[in-house]
Amino acid sequence: MANEALITKIPHDIEYRVIGNALGLLIASGGLLAGAMVTERNLDYWQEDIVPLGLLLFMGFRLVRNLIATMTLYQDEAPIHPKAAPRESVAAEPLVMPQLPQVPGYTPDQVVEEVVKRIEAQKAEQAKKVGKAHN
Repeated sequence: MANEALITKIPHDIEYRVIGNALGLLIASGGLLAGAMVTERNLDYWQEDIVPLGLLLFMGFRLVRNLIATMTLYQDEAPIHPKAAPRESVAAEPLVMPQLPQVPGYTPDQVVEEVVKRIEAQKAEQAKKVGKAHN
């Protein structure tokens, strides 16, 4: 049994304990700063601040202990690198490009004829509206 390796049991939530102890240490420090020793600027009032001093020492001890446990936990582990997803080879497929239909080309004479027809149709509509308005 003397040759067996020393196994330390480290809890899985060690990071949360470190964070919790750090916050507890900050709260205890805040209580100490609001206490009589700091207010009076004299160490003779330590008895009035015994609770914040006790909390400060207790939380400081736990924080150091958990920090050391966390460091030993992560000391032997290899860094975690995300594995790249295996790439799939994609065969090139022929791509069919959509095409717009050909617009029929109009000659200048056809354009003039169409414009004349539209103008005459508009004049006829106006004449009908005027005729209906007089009746």
